[in-house]
Amino acid sequence: MREFVLEAHDLTQDQLALAMGVSRYSINQLANDRRSITAEMALRLGKATSTSPQLWLNLQQNADLAKARRRLARKGELDKVRVLRVAVPEGELYHDVDE
Repeated sequence: MREFVLEAHDLTQDQLALAMGVSRYSINQLANDRRSITAEMALRLGKATSTSPQLWLNLQQNADLAKARRRLARKGELDKVRVLRVAVPEGELYHDVDE
């Protein structure tokens, strides 16, 4: 968030907080990756930056997945998970239904 909003638009945390109607502390926590973007915050960020809330939620989801993947890889935990269902090729996931 820091590079996409604050640095890219030469904004201070105070300016962004004021525009969004939240505390500077909230923005500081987001900018320093100490707080996750919630649905409410995504709506506020979307409006303040003329982007979609989905953009912000997708960025948060990607960051969460990357962090979890690194943590599980470091512990070797993901390799211990047993596959219960073999992946099906995409073309076989759907079939035509006769009417």
